[in-house]
Amino acid sequence: MKTRVWIVLLIFLMVCPACSQIKEYADIAKGKNISKKYQVALKRWTRDKTVHSQFETMVHIVATYKSREFNKAYLSEYSKIYLLTDSEKEAKARLYEDLASDYTEFLFYAYIPEKNSNDFSQADSIWKIFLSDGKGHRIYPIEVRKIKKITPVTLKFFPYINPHYGMLYSLKFHPSLSSLETRRLKLVFASVLGKVELTWDEAVADKTANPS
Repeated sequence: MKTRVWIVLLIFLMVCPACSQIKEYADIAKGKNISKKYQVALKRWTRDKTVHSQFETMVHIVATYKSREFNKAYLSEYSKIYLLTDSEKEAKARLYEDLASDYTEFLFYAYIPEKNSNDFSQADSIWKIFLSDGKGHRIYPIEVRKIKKITPVTLKFFPYINPHYGMLYSLKFHPSLSSLETRRLKLVFASVLGKVELTWDEAVADKTANPS
């Protein structure tokens, strides 16, 4: 029976001249035009957690630490896709370095069924956000900004984002945190709905900086 099925499929592929094109579009839809190298970097620098209460989701947060190593991977992938010239790539690299000297950034996506509670960027937000350096010190953000315009580029590079259900934010800290990439970092979101703790440790940072 299985042999018959494979024969039918083979005949169908032979008589369907558009099948290769269909497969190409399917591959794009699956994100296969994004390299494995970038996907690995994204996974290394991304953390997520869901808080439940009596089997109900209270909050789901996914955050990417935009470290220097992650930014390098992003720039490399972006340059490849958009065929940037050497001068264009160098200009973007300088821009990234300048931004890194101004602040340390996390990109985070939050889904909360109670949409009014998805208010991280509001001055009177129910959420308190801080970063711990592993020594008991708390560092509070200098900016929490809601990203209103989510482009196809953003969705391709950060596939965990679902703008139909959640919201995307940029979270910025004092630039001195750039030196903490080789330390244990804990990003904390606390509210009456629950507490989310996301941790980047020294092993991950070292592995990313010196990939085997």
